[in-house]
Amino acid sequence: MNSPINPMQLIQMIKNGNPKQVIMDMMKKNNGNNPIWNNALNMAEKQDSKGLEQLAKNLCESNGINFEQMVKQVKKSIGMK
Repeated sequence: MNSPINPMQLIQMIKNGNPKQVIMDMMKKNNGNNPIWNNALNMAEKQDSKGLEQLAKNLCESNGINFEQMVKQVKKSIGMK
């Protein structure tokens, strides 16, 4: 199990490098070797929004969730119309 990172260490890492890459590296390190999560992270790095959307649709469908309704709920919860 990975230990949580100290907030001061995180700030130092971001100051010394690319913040986006620091966050991506942390997510990769802490993913537990989940193949779906690895796939999602790879698509995010490649900026493959269509692939990420399809992955989200597939996950919703396999769990009996209406994708469009889920998108509406997420947008509402973060104040988007």
